[in-house]
Amino acid sequence: MKPRFVLPWPRSLIARMIVLSVVFLVLAVVWLVLARYMSSSAISPLESTRFSVRGEISRALDHDNPSVYLRESAVIAEIARVNERFRYFIRNGDEEIGFGPPPRHAAMLPRLRTLVDEFQTQAYWSTDIDEGQTTAQVSFSLRGGKETFVEVSGIDSPVDLRGINLARFLPDILWWVGRDPLIAGGGVLLIALIVMLLAVRSLRTLTRAADAFDTRTGEQALLPEEGLPSEVASLVRAINEMIRRVETVHQEQEMFLATAAHELRTPMTVLRTRLEELPESDAKVVLRDDVRRMATLVDQLLRLMQIRNSRDLPDRVDLVAVAREVVANRAPVSVNRQVDIELDSKPASLVVEGHRGLVEVAIANLVDNAISFSKPGDTLKVTVDDSGRITVSDHGPGIPPAELERIFEPFAKSPPNRLGHGLGLAIVRAVMTAHRGDVSVRNSEDGGADFALQFRNPMLPQPG
Repeated sequence: MKPRFVLPWPRSLIARMIVLSVVFLVLAVVWLVLARYMSSSAISPLESTRFSVRGEISRALDHDNPSVYLRESAVIAEIARVNERFRYFIRNGDEEIGFGPPPRHAAMLPRLRTLVDEFQTQAYWSTDIDEGQTTAQVSFSLRGGKETFVEVSGIDSPVDLRGINLARFLPDILWWVGRDPLIAGGGVLLIALIVMLLAVRSLRTLTRAADAFDTRTGEQALLPEEGLPSEVASLVRAINEMIRRVETVHQEQEMFLATAAHELRTPMTVLRTRLEELPESDAKVVLRDDVRRMATLVDQLLRLMQIRNSRDLPDRVDLVAVAREVVANRAPVSVNRQVDIELDSKPASLVVEGHRGLVEVAIANLVDNAISFSKPGDTLKVTVDDSGRITVSDHGPGIPPAELERIFEPFAKSPPNRLGHGLGLAIVRAVMTAHRGDVSVRNSEDGGADFALQFRNPMLPQPG
């Protein structure tokens, strides 16, 4: 099946609103221009030519030098070329501008002035006068206290002015036709942008609160509901309710695991005692190993629950001293397996806020894990640098790339048939989570794996 083509679409709400608004405004302006063009196309070519002359004269009167404007007008020149009897006369205040024969109807000026004075609601009057072989258009207007008389005649043949008008008048048409929708649409867009910016500001507040979400504080970290738009507030309330339900389920699960692990201790002790009362045999040896593994699993579960529920970091822990102690305590085990273990520490001391016992458990679990994967003759290295990073490197088989993401999950083992319960690395991650740090693993280029513990805000000892 061929993949369906999907148009690119911005993920930002503001970008989407801008795109839609621009498309709407463009379509509105295009529609209005087309509507104006379609309505004007219904006029006869001759009337359209006369309308073009009136429009050109109107623009000339708004020009600084009307006579120069009309003399250089391509529209007037084209109409005069096609119509031999074409003439116009303009009296703009005290200025007179003319082309062709003298005016025939200037004597109507007093009458037109009287009509304008009589109808005070308008300051413009226009009429057509039959001159026999042609028609004259006479108009009178009063603008800003200045009287303007216009007489145009001799337009008998239509002229195709589409090319000239398109080049000269399209900007004016776009502005005068599209001005109102552009202004209205721009205002709507501005208001919408302000609303969206306020909503984005509220969402950024929620984002900062979500980034500060910390399950180790001992309290439910709910998102703030005050000062939000009603639509966003309803979403936040739903999220907070979900957080409460998840927290309730999480607490119930932790309580169940902790209670189950704690209650298993007593029967395990009784089972171990009764097992020792049995006579020595091969079956007793196998049972003793099984009971020992079960007891180890129960202890690891209890330790994992204790670490996850730990809220306080009361100690100032020297990472170098703890790493040195772990290496010294594991030396007999490494010697027994013919594996060398080294400690390489750049700083002589490096202090972090934390729980000394938990830090020791995390480093010890990584060292034990590295020893178990090492072969006789291998060298295991523990490194501490002044950035608060502790690295445990071995030369074992490494970790399959597909397992790198889930190796720290409870009961995850690599390889799956390896002895143990798969809780050691989960305990390491729980310790680092309690210390607001990170644990990571990568395969070394020289073979083996490098496990790293990254603590926050390490403090080097001050000289003197």
